[in-house]
Amino acid sequence: MKTGENMAKIKVFALGGLDERGKNLYVVEVNDKIFVFDAGIRLPEREILGIDIIIPDYTYLKENKHRIQGIFISKPSDDAFGALPYILKDFNKIKPEYKVPIFTSKLTDFMIKQKLERFRFINQNEIIIKTIEPEQKVSFGNVVVKTFKTTTSIPGSLGFVLTVNNGENIKLNETIVYTGDYIFDGEHRSDFTTDIQHLASVSKNDVLLLISEATCANRKAFTAPKHKIQTIIEPVLKEAPGRVILACYDQDLYRVSEILNAIKETDSKRKIAVYGATLYDILLKVNDLNAFNIDKSQIINLAQTIGTKDTVIIVTGSGERLFTRMNKIAIGNDDYLKLESQDTIILATPPIPGNELAHAALLDDLARTDVKVINISEKQAWSLNASYEDIKLMVNIIEPKYFLPVKGLYKDFVAAQAAAIDAGVLHNNALIHDNGEVITFENGKLIDNFVKQYVARPSRFNDKNATNKTTDNLIKTGDVYVDGIGVGDIGSIVISERKQLQRDGILITGVTINRKTKEIVSLIDAQMRGVVYLTNNEEMLKKLQNIIINVIEKYKTNTAFSLSEVKTKMKNDLQDYIKKETGKLPMILTVVNEI
Repeated sequence: MKTGENMAKIKVFALGGLDERGKNLYVVEVNDKIFVFDAGIRLPEREILGIDIIIPDYTYLKENKHRIQGIFISKPSDDAFGALPYILKDFNKIKPEYKVPIFTSKLTDFMIKQKLERFRFINQNEIIIKTIEPEQKVSFGNVVVKTFKTTTSIPGSLGFVLTVNNGENIKLNETIVYTGDYIFDGEHRSDFTTDIQHLASVSKNDVLLLISEATCANRKAFTAPKHKIQTIIEPVLKEAPGRVILACYDQDLYRVSEILNAIKETDSKRKIAVYGATLYDILLKVNDLNAFNIDKSQIINLAQTIGTKDTVIIVTGSGERLFTRMNKIAIGNDDYLKLESQDTIILATPPIPGNELAHAALLDDLARTDVKVINISEKQAWSLNASYEDIKLMVNIIEPKYFLPVKGLYKDFVAAQAAAIDAGVLHNNALIHDNGEVITFENGKLIDNFVKQYVARPSRFNDKNATNKTTDNLIKTGDVYVDGIGVGDIGSIVISERKQLQRDGILITGVTINRKTKEIVSLIDAQMRGVVYLTNNEEMLKKLQNIIINVIEKYKTNTAFSLSEVKTKMKNDLQDYIKKETGKLPMILTVVNEI
């Protein structure tokens, strides 16, 4: 058989996760088969007012649901599976008889079901979750997906190896590796250990493409051992005169395992209380995690910690919710936990991007209390993401022909690209792409790429506009805003209006006119919020009323009297006046009733 004969056409692209933090969703197409890797959310920037989370625009997946072989989730965190409930809800409306299977680890399975339980609009009986073990193979005709263990902030995290069998000759096979998050840590901890030996065997397949995380590629070292905090915690457990309260994200289970190990290593007799439903359920209901070597009889209720000195209280929450919860505790407004003077608080997880202001506000509130506060910074404890040397080592082990960094900003991709080139990837084979841009391989060769275009237009990554249409080289992408129970109801116009309300306030005017004569038959009302206090400003109120009177007088003699034109003219004249007087451009609502 000749090289290239009957070889698959492979397309790789992202619907989210490139040049942004979160919203990870990566797609590999092998001929007519679609494989989806992760489906995460992104936390909104503060200027996106009123939005809870942002999920990828998955229109392409909805339109091609029948071709999806499976959704593979690398780890149980919001940036990997947070968008699943929304995607599954939509999928159930499209050919409900065809259910897309989800493949993941046991712990991720548990946490996905826990999240779906909170999304009551989804019936868990209508979804299929298949748990897979490390090194397990799942076959889809000529495509095989195999798993490997990775070291991340959560035990049971997986990477995936997708191999296309193109014939009897193994040299024709094509392999794509998606790492998920990872670091390399030489310490043996079964639930947090990357399977390097298995990874080395992957390179025997002549890897076509390595898709590697690049979140922290700018850190010029290995992440390990800078990710550990146990040595910081142990002295506190020995010396603290009262309770020890540790705050961390509920999905940073590596930190939790370090806390539990520290309790064991110091031979501490302290009891453990958990403030957070997710972690509480994991500790009590998940039985096969070696990461949590704990006697469950040590776990007590929060109420039992009042007045004690020998307890450890682990406070958890996801994203900004952790700081909201801790803020309530700091100001004495929490229903379950009250601070005592001998307490020691350890902020065990540095803030993720987007949470810095909430973290700073919490530190300020804690400074007003009598408790001792230990704030573990990013310099003291790195997040469990691949740094520059980790990426180099991964490339050295996998030996890919092509390299694609994901999960990060453009600056992170440039650093990861440099690491891959240092590790032996050819310069033109270290790719950088944007959401929706399709990488196409045919007969084992790259036939479509946008790298040269980035050199010509380096500002491409600053353009946050969605790709509007789907073509062979571009897939429609963008942000879908989730606001309360609304998904996709909020667009850029609504966000703009919210910003305007926040910045400049609102003016509401009301007047009633005679339907026939168009004479004003009521008092003219004007109310402002967020502009000036109109009640104490009679001169401005009279000017606003006169503007409305003048507009109606101008139009009332017009035989083709148009109410919409009158309201538009009122709005424009009122806006011009307020801008001149106050420098603001408030939102203006004009109400004109006819009787």
